[in-house]
Amino acid sequence: MPLRNKMRSPRWSRFAPASLLLAAVLLLTTGCLYTDANIRLSEDDRLSGRIIVAQEPTEENDQGPQLRVPDSLYGRARVQRWSDEGYVGSELIFSDLSFTDFRQLGQFASDAPGSFDLRFTRSGNVVTMTGRADLRNVPDGSPVTLAVSFPSNITTTNGEMTTNRSVVWTPAPGDLTSLRAETSYTDPNTRSFAGWTGLMIALSVAAAVIVGALAWFSRDRSPKPSDLVH
Repeated sequence: MPLRNKMRSPRWSRFAPASLLLAAVLLLTTGCLYTDANIRLSEDDRLSGRIIVAQEPTEENDQGPQLRVPDSLYGRARVQRWSDEGYVGSELIFSDLSFTDFRQLGQFASDAPGSFDLRFTRSGNVVTMTGRADLRNVPDGSPVTLAVSFPSNITTTNGEMTTNRSVVWTPAPGDLTSLRAETSYTDPNTRSFAGWTGLMIALSVAAAVIVGALAWFSRDRSPKPSDLVH
């Protein structure tokens, strides 16, 4: 059954790992799994996006895989029902997650026939996404897509680049596929420090100007003895 892809469209050694396990509840052997994940990374090292996990229903009231959100992420992640073109399941939407927050999404599903295990790390200005898609237990014919967008040009990847900053993987069911992409942009902590330093310099200059002006206007203007002699 064809299915269109609706989702594709100052410490130099600091590491911030994050892993994401994308999975669904155990499917019946006759059910076809549909997984579509879209993740966006901002220049502030914040992650947003959505994940859809669904299957072909096996009975009239079948709701498909139901994802869940860890309590610690309430307010920044939510789950809603999803259905399209004969598939039913759930959609997880998240925003403004740190790398550490992102790792907690691995708790939203269990007993999975397949999974994505992703890890984002930063070293200086280099950000790397590594991971793997383990689809060895996923039924044949199951459409699976992972799309990731970065805030700067991708320097290296083993996926299919759709733009200079976006990459897509379509791992095949039955396979174990490695995932990798790398980009480079300024560490937001370094950027914040530089901005604070600039502000302090500006304030210091302004203070010096004010002190100088006050000294000028408050100087002794009384006549000197030499000025009284003609």
